[in-house]
Amino acid sequence: MKNTMKQLLKLFSIVFCAMALYACGSDDEPGKSALQDQFIDVDNSEYTEGSMPVGDTPMLQTATFDKAALPGGTSYLTLNSYEELDYVNIGVEGESGYLKVKLDAPANVQGRATTNNGIYTYTVLVLLSQNLNSSFTLVFTTVNKQGEVSSQFTSETNYIEAGTGDLQVNLRFSNEKDVDLYVVEPNGNVIYYGQPFPYYSKEYEIINDWLESDDDENEPDVEWGKIGLDIDSNAGCDIDWKNSENIFFKTDCMQKGTYQVWVNMFANCDPSIATNYTVRVTYKGIAVTPKSGSNPTSGVFPIGTPDNEIDDELIGATKIMEFTINEGIEPGRSAAVTAKKHLIKKEFNTLFAN
Repeated sequence: MKNTMKQLLKLFSIVFCAMALYACGSDDEPGKSALQDQFIDVDNSEYTEGSMPVGDTPMLQTATFDKAALPGGTSYLTLNSYEELDYVNIGVEGESGYLKVKLDAPANVQGRATTNNGIYTYTVLVLLSQNLNSSFTLVFTTVNKQGEVSSQFTSETNYIEAGTGDLQVNLRFSNEKDVDLYVVEPNGNVIYYGQPFPYYSKEYEIINDWLESDDDENEPDVEWGKIGLDIDSNAGCDIDWKNSENIFFKTDCMQKGTYQVWVNMFANCDPSIATNYTVRVTYKGIAVTPKSGSNPTSGVFPIGTPDNEIDDELIGATKIMEFTINEGIEPGRSAAVTAKKHLIKKEFNTLFAN
């Protein structure tokens, strides 16, 4: 009897340990494929294991995907089709499986029609994984209403290094303009090109002491990109092709309370075209649920949007969302500062030029 009990206990221990090792042996988010965990995802898509369907039915006039991709950001896949589409299948070259994306009703683009029925345009918002760490090639096929499948298309995408931290706020825009991202911390400090660091970070203290010192010759020893605003794209229409802005926080400088997110067209480098944008906010790997607005949030600066060269006063900027973080530093100190404490855009980019 004792031997039988020992054998049962031994067997139970082996099974328990195996289960524990399996449970703790993977860092992937439960329920996510490697494709989604390491590269891309699309809201409401269906992940399918196996090879992507490929046909030979011509249906696309053009297709474009953003050339720059940074972790925790977004990218646009735009399809211009001669006919209405039902699905698009999206994957990454060399990765198993693909995403099956049901397409919404198309926009019929007037004035660009090459057939009697016009050209149908679809835009798919692709979510980039916070674990992304390399360039990749997007692959995709389309499926029309008759179930016919197109040939496979590819688009090479360049990896852009960016911080994710515990809290990440990312802005993506569709063309080469100077669109700025602002995050207002619970104590009122505005993180943007003129004050790129969280209020409770050591970088904030160092740079503001320097700005108050009138010491224009000895620039502060601040390590750029470790916290706060680490991507400020196309500043003053000096085009870098990133078309993104990124602000991130680590736990040791995060405030408890309500944050605001704003965007602004600082310089409209080409007023003849509209600019689509998307803001995405992630906290500890999960999309935050905003008090107002949605996440991700998409919008558009229409053709002819004027320049709005503002500082941190947010006059004329667009409020995107508010969200609350229920842990962190109590915002006990006011962030009221004088104009002297702010860098102008030119100074910022000179100081932090790569």
